Amino acid sequence: RGFIEQSTNAEEVRSLLGAGPVTFYIGFDPTADSLHVGHFIQVMVMMHMQRAGHRPIALIGGGTGMVGDPSGRTDMRTMMTQETIAANAEKFKKQLSRFIDFDTKDGAIMVNNADWLLPLNYIEFLRDYGRFFSVNRMLTAECYKSRMEKGLTFLEFNYMLMQSYDFLELYRRYGAILEMGGNDQWSNILAGADLIRRVEGAPAHALTFKL
Repeated sequence: RGFIEQSTNAEEVRSLLGAGPVTFYIGFDPTADSLHVGHFIQVMVMMHMQRAGHRPIALIGGGTGMVGDPSGRTDMRTMMTQETIAANAEKFKKQLSRFIDFDTKDGAIMVNNADWLLPLNYIEFLRDYGRFFSVNRMLTAECYKSRMEKGLTFLEFNYMLMQSYDFLELYRRYGAILEMGGNDQWSNILAGADLIRRVEGAPAHALTFKL
């Protein structure tokens, strides 16, 4: 269908999806009160995947949305309150429900990363997971390189760690082994798959789509 832009291992992912149900996720940061046309490719992919027997997780970025994704940005995102984020998340679910089945027993699920990101202890998080991230490698990621000239805040620099931790949490809680998203998320998604391999010793995969 021409969706795919990048994949960790195309043949391995193809075999995985052909072998049986796969739990996968796509993240949506609730930075507005509505999904927009840029999200529609991801929604279409979730529809096709669910119809093929796979289980979608729609991850609402209640935690990451409070930091802001620097990908594709020339400036820092506006800070939002938890109340605004929660209200936007509810509207997202209503919109997604028109395309994705959340109601059946093994249907899609929607989760909010605020549930595990907000209670994190900063020191413990750094000790447990910060050691798996190379600053040198992070600075080569396109999402950071594009911000270096105008200034990249340490707040935004944490975004990759948070999104990677999301993938690890969803692997632990729901068995998610595949993260999908727009190709601007390639570096973030790869970092999450790598974190699962390093921490859990388990395979995880990344798949991105053309914007």
